[in-house]
This record gives sequence, structure tokens and C-alpha cells, in this order.
Amino acid sequence: MHITMRTLAVLALAAGLARAAGQDDAVFSTWLGGPEEEEALTAAVVLVDGSILLGGYALDEGALVRLSADGRKVLSRRRTEGPVTDMALDTDHNVLAVGGFGVVQISPDAQEIVWSAPTGGKGARVAAGPGGRVLVLADKTVTVFGAEGKRLGAWKVPGGYVEDVACDTARARVFVTGFDNKRGHNNPVQVAFVYAYDLGGNLLWKAYGWDGKDVDDRGLMADTRGYRLAMGAGKLYVVGESAGGNTIWTRQARDLDAKATMVKGDKYQHAFNTRANHITYIGRLDPQTGASDGGTLLLARLSSNKGNTIRPRALAVDDDGNAYVGGMSAYGCPVSDGAFGAADPRGAWFCVFDPAFRRRYATTFGNGQTAAIALGPGVVVAVGNAKEGLVPHEAMQKEPGGGNDGWAVALTRP
Repeated sequence: MHITMRTLAVLALAAGLARAAGQDDAVFSTWLGGPEEEEALTAAVVLVDGSILLGGYALDEGALVRLSADGRKVLSRRRTEGPVTDMALDTDHNVLAVGGFGVVQISPDAQEIVWSAPTGGKGARVAAGPGGRVLVLADKTVTVFGAEGKRLGAWKVPGGYVEDVACDTARARVFVTGFDNKRGHNNPVQVAFVYAYDLGGNLLWKAYGWDGKDVDDRGLMADTRGYRLAMGAGKLYVVGESAGGNTIWTRQARDLDAKATMVKGDKYQHAFNTRANHITYIGRLDPQTGASDGGTLLLARLSSNKGNTIRPRALAVDDDGNAYVGGMSAYGCPVSDGAFGAADPRGAWFCVFDPAFRRRYATTFGNGQTAAIALGPGVVVAVGNAKEGLVPHEAMQKEPGGGNDGWAVALTRP
């Protein structure tokens, strides 16, 4: 993300806003952007010293911006030759960043590039592997790098759209998710999948991904897409979307004829009175077998109680199995009483689910989207882009710079 001198001057000032009712859970909330027409924050990690590294872009230029833990200072800035699309931390606290420039490993203080490789591009994703390995998903191909950036191998994923990669470092397993365009008996249907591989690219199991006619035979013709994966508490979490409630997400991941255990909760987690609007799914799989281990749907709702669109784009899971999910939505998102943000119940949404998939916390962060979520000790950081609607708090930049701008929000862990 390109930051102009004007923007840096603004970012150097703390707003000094007093805490108000409903803001006790907020550490900071700030815009981050200059006058460019299209800017976004797309990735974030919390570094070992508590500072926050943000990745993003302005037009075709990218940047990594490191903020102090309280969000009041820009500690460093590094331009990249292309947008930053994803970041992760390895077990030694090194930063892994991927995007239009390729993939880089950066030192834990975010000051030194340890190694780089040209593998990356539009929509590329990155995950830490065992023994210092790094996994990059780009152009439907998983590439494995060694500790010094040596390319160890690669394999093509047989999916029409491949959206994310994750790794179970304890079991040395690699997971990908996405979706395929298929056909039922008379109509097209998109079918989500999750694949598990060993580090050599050998397929270990497939979840979902059924034939379109088999899906049609069971009346489950809502389009489904897998978007994000994350490991947490020894389990594999997946978030995706469905165009309606007649969805394969309600079935066991490896048995189309067996119903999955779905937490329904209140009207926002129960797919009644809804049509083909896009809704969110979050579920959990056994990384050893791919078997389902519970899940839930999430809807927005209009004042008429009709279901409305809410789509996922971000996922993080903590060591206790709490899941932090975000994305983009139409009007009617769930909002917790007293939650920070939520000037408007639409746009960039954020929800926290406990290990039983009960919704613990929900809010929104402006009329845009939540693109990434990062966890640190006692803190959760969400980033994205929007045109308006972000509630500033202890903000370095209280107003957007113009057009779509990046934003970052840090909350104490709900």
C-alpha cells in the first residue's frame, strides 16, 4: 500500500480520543490510506514484540507497514513490487509474505528479508509448514520451500478455483480449499472441496467435492465455495459460502447421505426464510481423516426477517478453538450489544464463535469488507477496505483519504 508524505504526516499524530461507552473492547481503529482511488489492507500478523505488520496495496504497488501495538506510531514501512495478498508467521516468528512480488521470509522484527522467491501472484496464499518449510498456493499450484528458500517440490491442485492453503505442522499435512463448476441433471452448480496432501503432494483424503448429479439427486443445488482454512486446537477449520440453505455444507464432509451436526442458535445461524442469497458456513474437520466435527451457518437478516447476503473472506482460530471470521455483507448483520463499531449493520463484518460454534461476538467495521484477521496475545486485529463508515478510536487517521481506503482495527480478545 502506497503511503504518501501527506498520509505519513497524518499517521504521525495520535487522535487522543476518549473512550466512550461501547469502546472498552477497542485498542484502536484507524483508516490507513492516501488519496489514491483504490487502496486496501489485505493481510496482517502480530509480531513477537506485540507490534502489528500490515500488508496491502495502492493501485498496483504494495507495502508492508509496521505499527506499534497501540496503533499510534508507524515503526517502519517497506514497499513491495506488487500487492501483498497474504501473510503468516512460522514457528520461529519469522514473517511469511506473498503477493505480486513473489514470496519472502522476513525476520521477526520485520526489518530484514531472509530469503525470497518469485513464486506468487494474484490471489496467492502462504502457510508455514513443519521444519521451517513454507507452502505457497499460486495459480492452483502448491509449492514447498525449505528453510533457506530452496524449492523442494510442487503439485497442481485439480480444482477449478483454488482459494486457500493451510498446514497441520504436527502431522505434516497440507490442505487446500476451493470449488468447481459442475452440472446437476439440468442446471450448473458450484461444489466446494477440501483436499489433504502429504508434503510430497500425494492425496490423502477429499472432503465435499461431490459430482453435480449426486448433489442434484439430494436437492442440494445451492452453489457452494470454499474460501479459507485455518488450524486451531488440533482441528482444521473451513469457511465458505452457499447460495441458499439447500447446501452440501449441511452434510457430513465425506458422506453425502449423512447430515452434519449443525448449530442453529438464533435466527442468524439458522437458514430459514432465505432464498439464493449468499450465506456463510464455518465448520471443523478432523485433519487426520477429513471427517466433519460440527459447524454452523451465518446469515444477515432484513427487518422483514428474510435472510440476506453475508460472505466470508477471513478466518483465524486460536489455541482454544475459538474462531474469528469476517467478510463482506449486505444489510442486517448480527451485532452484539455494546460491541465496538457497527455504525451500520452491513459491510465489513466480524464474528467470533466459541468451540461449540455459538456466536460470542459480532460487529461491523465500515461499508466495505474484512479481508484478513490476525491473532496476538490478548488481541485480535482485523483489516480491510471501505469507502466510509469506520468508527475511529485512538486513530492515527480519523478520515478516509479518498476512494476506497484501508483500515485496521485492534480489539481485546472477545
